[in-house]
Amino acid sequence: MNRIEDGTTVIGGRSLIVRRSGPPEGPAVLLLHALGLDRCAFDPLRHALGGSLDIISYDHRGHGSRASEESFTLQMLVEDAIGMIRWVNRPVHLLGHALGGVIATLAAASLRSGVQSLALVASPLESMPAFTERAEQIDAGGRAGTVEQSLKRWFGGLEDLSTYRAALAYGRKAISAVSAKGYADGWRSLADFGRLQLDDAELPPTLCIAAADDASVPASSFDSLLRGGAKRRESLYLEVLPRGGHMLPLTEPERLSRHLKEHWKAPQA
Repeated sequence: MNRIEDGTTVIGGRSLIVRRSGPPEGPAVLLLHALGLDRCAFDPLRHALGGSLDIISYDHRGHGSRASEESFTLQMLVEDAIGMIRWVNRPVHLLGHALGGVIATLAAASLRSGVQSLALVASPLESMPAFTERAEQIDAGGRAGTVEQSLKRWFGGLEDLSTYRAALAYGRKAISAVSAKGYADGWRSLADFGRLQLDDAELPPTLCIAAADDASVPASSFDSLLRGGAKRRESLYLEVLPRGGHMLPLTEPERLSRHLKEHWKAPQA
C-alpha cells in the first residue's frame, strides 16, 4: 500500500496542503477533486494505481483545509491549478473529477505546455441551468437538504458495491465540511464555463471517462464527442464504465485505474 503524506507549500502567495504518494522521481500525476470533496477523495485511486507514480492532490478553495476561503470564482480555481502545475515543475498527467475536470481543461488550455495528458472523470462538458439553480437554492435557504440530495445523486443505487459504505461515509464527511457559501460558489463556478472546447487541437491527449449510471453527468451527455463514430480530434477518447455513478474514484478505483494507466502508458499492476 502506498504511503500517503500531507505537506505544506506556498502557491500564489498562499500556504497550501499538498497530499502526495509514490516516488518523487516517478511520472507526475496531478489530481483535481470534485465539488464537495477534498484532496483525500483520491486515496482509493492512489492505492489502485500502485507505487510507481508521483501522485499529487490539493484542496480547492472552499474545501477541506481551505474551507474558510469561501468567496471564489472559476477563474481563481483555474489559477490555483496552473500554480500547482508550475510547482510540480515537470510535465504532469492532469486528471480532473467533475468540477476538477472543468478546471483541468481550462488550465491545460491556458498553459499550452506542461501538461502531458488530460483525463476527465464524470466531468460535465457544458454548463447546465441546474447548476445556477442549485447555487440560488443554497443562497436562499442555506444547505438544508442539499447534502442529502447530493449524496443521493452520487451514491444512489450503488449499495451493493463493496466500496459503497466507505465511499458514502467519506462523501458525507467531506461535503459537510464545506460551508453553504463555498458550496454555492462551487455551483456558480460550474455554471460559468459555458462549454469545454475539447476539439482544441492544442490540448494534450484527452481521455473522458463516464459511468452509464451517473445521475449527475449522464453518459449520454458525452455523445457529442463522437460524430458518426469519428473522433472530433485526434487523441480524444471516451470510455463509459457500466457502473460506479458520479463518484468513480471512490466507487470504482480499480476499474478506473486500469483505464488511466493505459492512457498514461504506466505499468499495470
